[in-house]
Amino acid sequence: MGLPEALRLHQAGRRRDALPLYARALAQNPKDPQVLYAYGLCLLETGDLARGGQLMAQLVALKPGDPAARYALGKTLALTGKPEAAEAELRQAVLLAPAMGEAWLELANLLARTRPDAAEAALREGLKHRPRDAALWCNLGNVLAERGRRPDAEAAWRKALEIDPGLLPAAMALALARRAQGDATAAAAMLEQAVKRRPDVAELHYNLGVTYFHARKLDLAIAALERAASGPAPLRKAAVHLAQAAQAACDWDRFERLQPALRAEVDAALADRSCEISPFFSLSLRLSEPERAAIARARAREVELRVAPDRAAAALERGWPGRDAPGPLRIGYLCSDFRDHPTAHLMAGMFALHDRARFHVAAYSYGPDAAGQYRRRVREGVDAFVDLASMNHVEAAGRIAEDRVQVLVDLNGWITHSRPEIAAMRPAPVQATYLAFPGTAGASFFDYALTDAVVTPPSSRAHYAEKLVLLPGCYQVNDRDQPIGAPTTRAAEGLPAEAFVLCCFCANFKIERALFEGWMRLLRAVPDALLWLFAESPEAERNLRAAAAGADVAGARIAFATRKPKPEHLARLRLANLFLDTLTYGAHTTASDALWAGVPVLTCRGDAFAGRVGASLLAAVGLPELIAETPEAYEARALDLARNRDRLAAVKAKLAQGRAASPLFDTARTCRNLERAYEAMWERWRRGEAPQGFAIEARAGAGGDG
Repeated sequence: MGLPEALRLHQAGRRRDALPLYARALAQNPKDPQVLYAYGLCLLETGDLARGGQLMAQLVALKPGDPAARYALGKTLALTGKPEAAEAELRQAVLLAPAMGEAWLELANLLARTRPDAAEAALREGLKHRPRDAALWCNLGNVLAERGRRPDAEAAWRKALEIDPGLLPAAMALALARRAQGDATAAAAMLEQAVKRRPDVAELHYNLGVTYFHARKLDLAIAALERAASGPAPLRKAAVHLAQAAQAACDWDRFERLQPALRAEVDAALADRSCEISPFFSLSLRLSEPERAAIARARAREVELRVAPDRAAAALERGWPGRDAPGPLRIGYLCSDFRDHPTAHLMAGMFALHDRARFHVAAYSYGPDAAGQYRRRVREGVDAFVDLASMNHVEAAGRIAEDRVQVLVDLNGWITHSRPEIAAMRPAPVQATYLAFPGTAGASFFDYALTDAVVTPPSSRAHYAEKLVLLPGCYQVNDRDQPIGAPTTRAAEGLPAEAFVLCCFCANFKIERALFEGWMRLLRAVPDALLWLFAESPEAERNLRAAAAGADVAGARIAFATRKPKPEHLARLRLANLFLDTLTYGAHTTASDALWAGVPVLTCRGDAFAGRVGASLLAAVGLPELIAETPEAYEARALDLARNRDRLAAVKAKLAQGRAASPLFDTARTCRNLERAYEAMWERWRRGEAPQGFAIEARAGAGGDG
C-alpha cells in the first residue's frame, strides 16, 4: 500500500480513497516529484485548492522546467483569484511545452475575462502548434463572438466540428448563433443532431427546447424542456423556461404545477442570489413589485459584473462631453426594434418632430436591418442613424461615446433581444429607460425611467432603481399618422355578421386561467357574444378551445385572427364592439391600436406598471369610465356594456369625437414633454447634482406644447 495503489485508485476515480495513501507517500518522500504532482493534482480535483496549490508550488520550485506543474499551479492561481500570478505560470507552461493544448486553453480563458484581444492572440498562437485541436478552435469562436465578430466566430466553430463532429460546446454555440440571428429552424436542426449523439446531456435538451420556443413550436419546446428539467441532473433554468412555454401555450395545469420551481427562483432573487426568471417573464407572473424589482436587480448584477473589466479598461467617462458643451443637446435612442415591431409602431412618427434648434437626435440600432416603412421613417426622422449590430458592446458603447451623446435613452430594457451591456459601459453622462419595458431595470447604469403618475404612483417609486420622471398624461408616445387600411367586412374575417364581438389581441401568454373563466361567464350570459383572439400558436388555440369547451362554451363562439400588416390589422379591429384587456400584464400597443381604430377598451387597474398601462391610456384619451378597480368590477362592467348596447355606443361616440384631439394621440405634444424631460435631466448633471425624480407639468396651448 503506497504510491502505486494511490495512483490506481486515483485513475479509477476514487480520489477520496487515494488521498491518505498519497499523504503517506509524501511523508516518506517529501521531495519526490511524482508524489508531489499526483497528490497535488488529486487535492485540486477534490476541491482542496489551497493544499493542492502548495504542493504544485513546491514541485515548481523543485523542477521549474516541468510544464505540467506550471500548468496545474497556474490553473490553481486562477481559481483562487490571482490572475497575474496565474498568467505568469501559464505562459511558462506554454513556453516549455508549446503543444500543451490545455495550457493554451486555460491561458485564453483567464485572459478572456479582462483582455479579449490577448485571449484571441493566445488561442491563435496555440493553434500554430496544435492546428487540429478542436477545443482551441471552439474557444477561439467563443472569444470572437464576445468581440462581436460573428462570421469569424462561426467559421471557428465550424472548423472545430470538422475536426470533432461530436464536440458539443461548438455545436451548441453555432446553433445558438443561428438562433440569435433569427434562424430558429436551422438552430433546431443542429441541436436535434447533437441530441441524437448525446441524449444524456440536459443542456442540449434545454437549448433545443428554448429554440423550439422561439420558433413557436410549443409542444416540442415543452417536451424538450421537460427532459432537461426532470433528468438525472435537472437544470433550474429548464423548469423556468418550461413554465414560460406552458404559459405561452395556455397550458395552465402544467404552469401551476411549476409554481414551486418559480417560487424558489423568486426567493433566490430576494436573497440577492442568481435567479433564472428573466425580468420580462416576471411581468406576467403574480408577483409583488418588490419581488419583480429583486429579479431585475439580479439580472442587472450579472450584466454589471460581466462588463466591469471592459468598463474599467474603456473608461468612457473620460470622454464624456463637458458640462457646458455648446450646441444642441445630443440625444441618442438605443434600440433593437427600429423595424416592424410595436416599439417602432409607437415611435416612428416622433423622431422627425424633435426641435432641431435645440436637439441633435441619433438612433443607435443593434437589431436586424429589416427593410420596410418603419425603419425608413426612423432613418428619415433622425440626424444620424447608426447601425451597431456588427459591434460588440465595447465597440458599440465606444461609438456612442465618440458621438458625444449627452442623454442616452434605452428603448429596450429587458425585453427580447436587448443588449444592456451597451448601456452598462456608461457611454453617456445621463442614461434613461423608456417605453418598451414596463418596470424597473434594477440597474445602477440607468439614472432615470420615463413614466407617468398612473403607471408609477407614489407606492411604486421605492421599488425602482431609477429616479422617476413623470410625463403629463400618459407616458406612451403614439404615432398619430398611423394609416388604417381599407375597410373590411366580418365575412372576410370569418366573423358572424350579427355577433357582439369582444376582442383581445394580446399575446396569448397574457391570458390567465381566472381571466379566461370570467370571459367564459360573459359569453354564457350574452348569447350573441363572440370572443375574438390572436392566433399566436396552434397549441394555445387548442388549449383555449378546450378550456372553452370545459366551460360549456361552443367552439364556434371563439374566433382567432392571424397576423396581418399593421394597416390591415387596424382596419379589421374596427369590426369589434369592445376590446377586453388582460390583467397582470395588460395590453400596451395593442390597446393603443384599438383606441386608434375607434374601439373602446375595458381595463382593470393592475398592481404594477405592466398592469396599469390600460388605465393610463384610457385616462389620457378621456375614457376613465372604462377603468375598473377590481377584477369583479371589470367583469361586471363588461357584462353591463354587452347588455346595454346604447351605453356602449355612447362611449364609442365619445372616443370617436375626442380621439384625434386627445393628448394620447398628440405625437408632437409627447415629443415636447420628452424634450423638457431631457433638458431637465441634463441640467441637473450639468450642475453636478445627483439624479432626482421630478414631474413634467402639463402645459395648455396649441402646437403640441404639452
